[in-house]
Amino acid sequence: MTIARKNIVDSETPGFYHCTNRCVRRTFLCGIDELTGRNYSHRKDWLELRMFELCNIFSVEIYAYAVLDNHYHIVLYLDPLAPLNWSKDEVAERWLVAFSGTGNPQFAKQRELKKQAIIADKEKIKLYRERLGSLSWFMSRLNEPLAKQSNQEDHCTGSFWQGRYSAQALLDEAAVFSCMTYVDLNPVRAKITDKLEESHHTSIKKRLDEIKQLDPIKVQENLDTAITAISNQLNSKKLSISTKNYIELVEWTGKNIVHPNKAVMPKNIQSSLKSLNLQQNHWLKQLENFEQHYCHVIGPIELIKAKAKQLKLRCMKGASAAKLLYEKTG
Repeated sequence: MTIARKNIVDSETPGFYHCTNRCVRRTFLCGIDELTGRNYSHRKDWLELRMFELCNIFSVEIYAYAVLDNHYHIVLYLDPLAPLNWSKDEVAERWLVAFSGTGNPQFAKQRELKKQAIIADKEKIKLYRERLGSLSWFMSRLNEPLAKQSNQEDHCTGSFWQGRYSAQALLDEAAVFSCMTYVDLNPVRAKITDKLEESHHTSIKKRLDEIKQLDPIKVQENLDTAITAISNQLNSKKLSISTKNYIELVEWTGKNIVHPNKAVMPKNIQSSLKSLNLQQNHWLKQLENFEQHYCHVIGPIELIKAKAKQLKLRCMKGASAAKLLYEKTG
């Protein structure tokens, strides 16, 4: 059943979302073209860089991501209310950067005049506040420039992406961690690599690389700290599992995807899943078939039912899978 994106993304309440997009015709426009042998992998760098640039503009934080040859995933936290606290000057500056970057110094005077015109226009300031807190505008500024840059490189026109983007609402912290793990393990499931440190263009590799660069004294402190966003521009929400426990959970799950039924789940990972009210027996199966089981929302059965009621629907896809992923309550 199709549900309008505006009903999935709450424009008035902060929340977590899983967003994806895929290249047209499933071709490898961000990897190695199997027909021509041409390598487009540098476009993954474009996408990754742009993703983090936009976190300095929009009220969005990135918690997990994976950029593959023909599609990408992002787990993000959207705070649509944050721009309400930004000054008019900040709103105008962010908007200009979103569409034209910092600009050529030669045209600094013209840019400043544009900025002052925005600041003086109450309706534009109000509109831009809304857009800077909008998931749709964030995704638009992520996808559109990459499509134009790629088409220019290929000397062609037309669609680069299959559509605008797909979004799933993550209704609780367990859904966030499950989705983060699923996203971080995309290269492992695709059999690109079986090692997290070789999972290029993923958030798990970025986290591991950042830990390696820390002073040895600070490594343990970082591992023991509750996991936060990678971009961390909005003093982002801290999640309940530590960085160490999350990395161990992803690593163990990845090993079991590569070598099924080879290892018993360690007690510390059992305790992590238990703290999130997730069923150990169904964790691996649910993660391997994550996108098949869930559609517009991911979360415990009671929250899915509440969302369905809000949208005046009898049911929503994902309710049956939620019964297996979550421990029974009550």
